[in-house]
Amino acid sequence: MPNSVYPYHPSHAKPALTNVCLTRSAGNIPSCDDSYSSNAQPLQRELNLILKEIRVITDKIKDDEESASIEADWKFAAMVLDRLCLVFFTVFTIIATLAVLAAAPHVIVK
Repeated sequence: MPNSVYPYHPSHAKPALTNVCLTRSAGNIPSCDDSYSSNAQPLQRELNLILKEIRVITDKIKDDEESASIEADWKFAAMVLDRLCLVFFTVFTIIATLAVLAAAPHVIVK
């Protein structure tokens, strides 16, 4: 029933793992003959596609981590600037209030 919902595609074919041949073989692994290498080509192509997708995903994760780090730095800078503005505003408001009260003729009675 799943084939009626998802049509068959050649890239979804499951390769037979009985005749798998590695192209980058070590010295102790015997080399493959032509019958094995013909079965390994689709598998190797599929593995290369998977490797490419993994590289894309890891690059995306690295970029996301770098942007998150830059974003955190900017948030910290904004927080420092916000606190600095708060202090200046508070000091200015207190000084301006005291100056207005000191300049008013009827506030302070002598």
